[in-house]
Amino acid sequence: MKKKVLVLLVLAALVIAPAAAADTRGASDKGDWGVGLNLGTNTGVAIKYGYGDFDIFGTVGFDFLNLKTDPFRFSIGADVGLSYQVYDIDLGGKHHMPVTVGLMFPMGFIIMDNGFDFDLGVVAQAGLEYQIPDVPLSFYLRVGVGPGFTFGTSGFEMYCAWTAGLGMLFVF
Repeated sequence: MKKKVLVLLVLAALVIAPAAAADTRGASDKGDWGVGLNLGTNTGVAIKYGYGDFDIFGTVGFDFLNLKTDPFRFSIGADVGLSYQVYDIDLGGKHHMPVTVGLMFPMGFIIMDNGFDFDLGVVAQAGLEYQIPDVPLSFYLRVGVGPGFTFGTSGFEMYCAWTAGLGMLFVF
């Protein structure tokens, strides 16, 4: 059920996004900060700092991939990443949508009945970004996949890590 809701949100954003794209150069203007909400594998607070075509971003929140009840597992997620604009979809007028690629390092701090685990992923990610003209709201969609590692009470494990996030930022 959660996956269906996430897929519907992503599809809705992709349909609505072109009409709300912004007239800026690059994924973010140099020196712009963004603070907002990220919905996805790590749902919580999102931040971003723009360097023009290059951005640094992060999120802190609940890591829903590791939430389990039997045995109990609760996880706080923290992601940091870098993205670079590789293409700009020009939709005419003031509307465009930067396409970005980059690296993301998703981390999970997992609390269990019998101990603690730490997950770390190295994920190649791609995304779309857009901003409503003359309004300080920016929207993004990011997805990625790569190797992941678990350290802690459960021992060492290697797995396929993936991330997905849909977010909205207030840009200042």
